[in-house]
Amino acid sequence: AMKADECLIYTDVDGVYTTDPRIVPEARRLHTVSFEEMLEMASLGSKVLQIRSVEFAGKYRVPLRVLSSFTPWDINIDEEARSGTLITFEEDEKMEQAVVAGIAFNRDEAKVTVLGVPDKPGIAFQILGPVAEANIDVDVIIQNVSHDGKTDFSFTVHRNDYARTLDVLKNTVLPHTGAAQVMGDAKICKVSIVGIGMRSHVGVASKMFRCLSEEGINIQMITTSEIKTSVVIDEKYMELAVRALHKAFDLEQELA
Repeated sequence: AMKADECLIYTDVDGVYTTDPRIVPEARRLHTVSFEEMLEMASLGSKVLQIRSVEFAGKYRVPLRVLSSFTPWDINIDEEARSGTLITFEEDEKMEQAVVAGIAFNRDEAKVTVLGVPDKPGIAFQILGPVAEANIDVDVIIQNVSHDGKTDFSFTVHRNDYARTLDVLKNTVLPHTGAAQVMGDAKICKVSIVGIGMRSHVGVASKMFRCLSEEGINIQMITTSEIKTSVVIDEKYMELAVRALHKAFDLEQELA
């Protein structure tokens, strides 16, 4: 209704960084980020912007600029344009050139596995239906290859929902599906690389997997989209993974 050219958001940091500087001191402030990248990063654990604010800006196509709360209110307009991070809908060649824009992570994950599930149509609904009815959001989902008519079904939930999810599965799903057992692991995390350049570059996921392999980090689950690849790993390796990936994709270096 205000027909604003740009929305300024003042927060406790001076912009969006390639990752959390508390984990990677070499993390670099991004001058521009595409709306799609910011939406992915916000949903994957980046704490700079709440995902709802990014979605709202996207709905009305209003560019956002993230600035420090200590930015003077009477700052020169040219200086303001150089400050903070602009979240834009215009995707230029330089943004495509940066294969990965940033690394997001989320510690608040837990993994649940239903073992020995009958491999038959409708089994995914029989497992996830009761979980959804309990108002539990499911994130990453993996179903293993069938063996002797049985399969294993794994998914992640928010750590706060972990105990409740186990209860639903043990009390509702196991008796109705004939599955053998339910297992869980609350000591996991999700690490993601995000970048619109991933659309036009091959081998990005492979590079990520090789980097983690060289650090001795086992990947438990994988999920991908057009501009992101996420892995679920042991929580104790989270900071090592973020630092290694940041270095592997040269995120500390400004593009020429």
